[in-house]
Amino acid sequence: MTDAETKMATCPVAPHGWPNPLLPEYDQLPEGRPLTQVTMPSGSKAWLVARHDQIQRLLADNRFSVEPHPTFPIRFPAPQELLDMIARDAKNLLVTMDPPRHTRVRQMALPDFTIKAAEKLRPRMQDLIDFHLDKMEAEGAPADLVQSLALPFPAQVICELAGIPEGDREIFTRNAAIMVGTRHSYTMEQKLAANEELMKYFAALVTEKQSNPTDDMLGNFIARAGKTDEFDHHGLTLMTKMLLLAGYEFIVNRIALGIQALVEHPEQLAALRADIPGLMPKTVDEVLRYYSLVDEIIARVALEDVEIDGVTIKAGEGILVLKGLADRDPAKYADPDVFDIHRDSRDHLAFGYGVHQCLGQHVARLMLEMCLTSLVERFPGLHLVESDEPIELIDGLPPVHKLTIGW
Repeated sequence: MTDAETKMATCPVAPHGWPNPLLPEYDQLPEGRPLTQVTMPSGSKAWLVARHDQIQRLLADNRFSVEPHPTFPIRFPAPQELLDMIARDAKNLLVTMDPPRHTRVRQMALPDFTIKAAEKLRPRMQDLIDFHLDKMEAEGAPADLVQSLALPFPAQVICELAGIPEGDREIFTRNAAIMVGTRHSYTMEQKLAANEELMKYFAALVTEKQSNPTDDMLGNFIARAGKTDEFDHHGLTLMTKMLLLAGYEFIVNRIALGIQALVEHPEQLAALRADIPGLMPKTVDEVLRYYSLVDEIIARVALEDVEIDGVTIKAGEGILVLKGLADRDPAKYADPDVFDIHRDSRDHLAFGYGVHQCLGQHVARLMLEMCLTSLVERFPGLHLVESDEPIELIDGLPPVHKLTIGW
């Protein structure tokens, strides 16, 4: 007898409610959230993993691979041409590399993503936040927080971090906003065109930084990579895209969702205002835990048979890590569906776990902390304004394309 369940079910596709993160198959998981086997669109088998403790163990286990494999658990039917492109580009992306190559490449970028490196950006970040909030306040309430702050601010920080010249920053900011926007905001044709323009720009930027090295995150990475044979020019271009865009959508949404959570919980907001230095770190972690919903990017395939809690995951079978659900695991967090800035949420899975834990998490955390602090301190009457704008849900990720606030 094993702690496992087998279901001939379609893999989870989309949430059936917001802000509740439960997917249709989630609420069919048996008591205790045992490993549950599902059938992928390709016909291969994968295991849903929803317990916080099991996820930490599995994501720290190098017997599971992120690299392309014939039975890798892809959640949606995909044409062979797309699968071939993914396999071709995967060797140039940190998120689809296994150790030891992953270890070598991550070390090239790591020095510019430490806590110390992030803290160096704090003064410039505050200047940018103040600029956007001054402009928002001058234009008067109500205002769209996404357009006023959540979209432009992270883009500008990324430009600073990467050393993108002032004259080129509009190219990045405009196209990045299109790429992270919802289908409600932009057509697929616009998104593809934005991606193409960015790829052309990144290719030229890599060439420029190879010829004229710069002391910034991107320049340093390109210089370190140039001393190895890890990447050709196209590979460096793809890595540039990943380094600059991977966390952009994440932080845009968390700035908006963090404010939404606070104003919808006035007692929490009042407590935070009474002790911002003491409660802001916990508030940031609770926002990250409460809205840890990007389940579809955490997938692995077993390279050999692996036993966990009496269940054998066979070589070639995939796992799908449901980290949004794990961050509401009642075995880990008391009253997990309650937003509580007093709880200790530091070990949430919003940034993943193990060797693939988000490289830019310190920068993202600092951006979120500073935006929430500035908004809470500056606008004592902060509140949401009713809007008929829909929240569009795509593949389990809740992009917030508009959040109307007053003060």
